[in-house]
Amino acid sequence: MIHLSLYSASEPNFVGSYDIGEHVFFFFRETAVEYINCGKSVYSRVARVCKKDTGGKNILSQNWATYLKARLNCSIPGEFPFYFNEIQSVYKVPGDDTTFYGTFITSTNGLMGSAICSFSLDAVQEAFAGKFKEQATSSSAWLPVLSNRVPEPRPGQCVNDTETLPDTVLNFIRSHPLMDEAVAHENSKPAYYKRDVLFTHLVVDKVKVNLYGRDVVYTVYYAGTNAGKVYKVVQWYDRKGESQSSLLDVFEVTTDEAIRKMAISYKHKSLYVSSDNRIRQIDMVMCNRRYDKCLRCVRDPYCGWDKDSSSCRPYVTGLLQDVSNSTPSMCDSSVVPKRMVVTWGQSIHLACFLNMPEVLASLPVTWYHIAKDNVRSQVIYKARKYIETSERGLVVVGVTEADGGQYDCWVGGQRLYSYNVTVDAHRCSAPTKSHDYQRVYSDWCHEFEKYKAAMKTWERKKAVSLLIFNNVATIVRITVYKALIPYIFMGMIHNPMK
Repeated sequence: MIHLSLYSASEPNFVGSYDIGEHVFFFFRETAVEYINCGKSVYSRVARVCKKDTGGKNILSQNWATYLKARLNCSIPGEFPFYFNEIQSVYKVPGDDTTFYGTFITSTNGLMGSAICSFSLDAVQEAFAGKFKEQATSSSAWLPVLSNRVPEPRPGQCVNDTETLPDTVLNFIRSHPLMDEAVAHENSKPAYYKRDVLFTHLVVDKVKVNLYGRDVVYTVYYAGTNAGKVYKVVQWYDRKGESQSSLLDVFEVTTDEAIRKMAISYKHKSLYVSSDNRIRQIDMVMCNRRYDKCLRCVRDPYCGWDKDSSSCRPYVTGLLQDVSNSTPSMCDSSVVPKRMVVTWGQSIHLACFLNMPEVLASLPVTWYHIAKDNVRSQVIYKARKYIETSERGLVVVGVTEADGGQYDCWVGGQRLYSYNVTVDAHRCSAPTKSHDYQRVYSDWCHEFEKYKAAMKTWERKKAVSLLIFNNVATIVRITVYKALIPYIFMGMIHNPMK
């Protein structure tokens, strides 16, 4: 039985492994020995072992003789990079051995955040082909090993029989399993990151779309959290070849229960998510069941907007799609204004969302008013006129004829909803249709009932007030009379009670 030696890993937590070519790759996090002089810190690692490794003959007997490890760098670039040091999960798309995807978090003792990073197999192999790292003494800094001190054959290189490796090679790899250079993540930045969230698991899908005559491949990430949510993120490359991504959706899957396992069925296009107490199946293509507006539909690579039926459908050539948001006006023609006829003095509520989706919560929402003279102006919230609701809607208080026209709700620079508001300036004119008579009659009946109820309340309060007044007057008279009795008997004053 071959196993890791104490020199190979320090308190490791393994998250996954993959068999590729002549190697097996292990992904884990461990206490960083190279940082120990500055305090305890956890780093993410990838380790590599040859499949034919049977250990050394005398040295490293029953231990791997080709084991090497390197740090995985998942960070936000900058003068002082922000690192996501602790790997939580790793995923490789079946049939594609070129790329590894992982979720990483910050130390839970500090600012909490998560990131999704990808690493190419070439970058991993390049790190293992680079310089080794060593510490001369326990108080020394960790430095790269000079090339002339590395024995031959190169430590970590696969051979037919590891028991034939020279002692110099085995001794070197036992004391130098760590590589000097970290494995750089693809595109020099995370595919996606978010604060105050802990991504625990990840699965990935590749979506190939024929868009206006050219094939485009999107990478869709499904990241599970410790709160039972799944974040759906899409990544693509713009015309400059730079990586871009956006959050498409957030699913409440196993509410308040940490997600323990995730899997994809590419055949059934389904996502499977489990917690300690439940398992859920989620369709990956939920176009018309998830999106009722063009704006969000066209951003999902699985979907496209059908202008003829005003609905979101699984994407086929001919439907509208704009995952990269390169054509912000694409959905303008699909926004049909809703007509509203209101009476003078009425207050109206214009909704932009029935329920604010989490993925849009951070985007700016702006309302515009296009008056009858086609002058477009931004609505400025005022307590006595324009009020913003908790769902980012608009309340117009006490409408007048000047408030008529079109109201547009813009989200993130795109029009989502529109209203055509007509203020009835002839509200007191005689109705011309039967249903208008019924409406007016119903309104007057309602007002009359309110008037009668108000009159009854007033009369009741009046009667109570009168009764209290009479009682008080009687009490006052009796009190005064009692005070005057002695004088009445003495004949000094006339009896007021007669």
